[in-house]
Amino acid sequence: MKKYIPAKMVQRSRFVTYFDSRDKKWQQGLLDRISQLIKENPEYCDSGNYGHLCNLLTSLAMVQQLEGEGLDRSEAVKTVAEAMYKFIEPQIASMKKLAGHGWFVPFLKLTMPLKFRMTLGFGWEVEFPKCPRDTFSMTTHKCIYQQIFAKYGMPEMTAVFCKVDDILYSDLPRAAFTYTQQIGNGGKMCDYSYKKR
Repeated sequence: MKKYIPAKMVQRSRFVTYFDSRDKKWQQGLLDRISQLIKENPEYCDSGNYGHLCNLLTSLAMVQQLEGEGLDRSEAVKTVAEAMYKFIEPQIASMKKLAGHGWFVPFLKLTMPLKFRMTLGFGWEVEFPKCPRDTFSMTTHKCIYQQIFAKYGMPEMTAVFCKVDDILYSDLPRAAFTYTQQIGNGGKMCDYSYKKR
């Protein structure tokens, strides 16, 4: 079983740069909030969900922490979202470079089902529908981001994470990223497909 240590989770998260920009008192307050969230959600804290919860619980605690400082919900969510989007900016060029190869979509078809078997824990329901050779599809029916953010009354944060997919995959050179719905934006599922151009 993976041990959930708040300080290590923040260092692995997309929010480490923002965390490092704050003073020690603020940082400790955030770590205390993450520790409390871990205690409140033991069923999710398995080995599979660890990478997801490093980002999810850190972002949730950050919204709570910023609200505690006096920010309203929309400003707190905006601050957290901008911190994450700024952190992933360097990944956009890397993803485009990777997707510039003709083997990108076949590579996804081979590796993603294996990866998700290891990195999805309690609360997820994901399937990989049969599709043509030039297409990789995955459908998420149950998502822990939606479940946990809804539990704490901030469903809008799920959409913040859905937008990461749009940022990283919407303009790939040799793969078209498409979907008809996203759970974070009111859909019943996330039906993602990558089709080789």
